[in-house]
Amino acid sequence: MIGIKDFNALCVEWVATLPALEGHHLVAQDNHAIHSLKDERGIQLVAVIPSANASGRDPSSLVDDNSTYLFVISKGWTGQLKEEELNQYEQTQEIILAIRNEIFESYEEGCGHFWRLQAESISIDPEYNIFGGWNGWSMLLSF
Repeated sequence: MIGIKDFNALCVEWVATLPALEGHHLVAQDNHAIHSLKDERGIQLVAVIPSANASGRDPSSLVDDNSTYLFVISKGWTGQLKEEELNQYEQTQEIILAIRNEIFESYEEGCGHFWRLQAESISIDPEYNIFGGWNGWSMLLSF
């Protein structure tokens, strides 16, 4: 299982290397995200603390498969024009794809936290009005 501090450090690294990201929030569930985001602005990364499922035939060969959701979101607003909303989705989409590319690069190097990445597990979906009014993209992945 990936250590929570190691996962948090990954999020810090993504915020540092992707200048459009203004911050990150490591959360356990929806209510936790709502609370964490309440005073934030700009584009935010919300990372759900990874869960782990053991795989293997016996206890001596168990390996944990981690899974998580990542959200790249920005706050919507009342009276938002269609063009503004489209731009919001485009900006957040570019960032979620950049994070996916960094994950792929880590996997291809065969080191780091994503060496057991299950590429077919990656699913990217648009999100509307989540966590109290945020729009953007989510990515589910297992590693």
